[in-house]
Amino acid sequence: MYFFLTGIALLCAILGLFWLMDRLESPLLVRLAYSGLVARLAVVGAVFAMLGLLLMLSEFAERWAM
Repeated sequence: MYFFLTGIALLCAILGLFWLMDRLESPLLVRLAYSGLVARLAVVGAVFAMLGLLLMLSEFAERWAM
């Protein structure tokens, strides 16, 4: 559950960065939003969300099988 929530929070923060970049039209935010670090964080957030979802599904299947 914590992996899933961490991944979703990270992806929401990145979406918020892009929204803020468009809203404020700041060159600094544009450079930050399109940086390699943010792209890597987006991948990590997606992996955390998928891993958390898979762990929750496996726990549900384990409880259901009993």
